[in-house]
Amino acid sequence: MRTIGLNRASFPALNPGTTQTLAIGSSSVATAAPIGADVVRLVATADCYIAIGSNPTATATNMFLPAKMPENFVIAQTDKIAVLQVASGGTLFITPAQ
Repeated sequence: MRTIGLNRASFPALNPGTTQTLAIGSSSVATAAPIGADVVRLVATADCYIAIGSNPTATATNMFLPAKMPENFVIAQTDKIAVLQVASGGTLFITPAQ
C-alpha cells in the first residue's frame, strides 16, 4: 500500500493483484493456497464471518464482515482466509495488494 498525494490531499492506495473468490456457505471454506501478500482487500456479497491464519476455520465467533462493505487487512504472506455465511450464501472477493 502506498500513500499518494493528489491536489495536496493524501489517501491510501492499493495496487490490486489477481482477485480470488470463495463461495460463502453454511460450512467454513478456506483458500487453497496462501494469499502471498501483506495487504488484502475483502468484500462479500452477503454478510459473513471471516478467519485469517495459517490454517483458518471460520465460525460464528470470528470477525463479522458485512455485505458490500470492502475492508483492507494486513496479513502474513503465508496466511489463508476462511469464510462462513451468517444467513445466506454469496461470494467473498479476495484481492491481494502487490
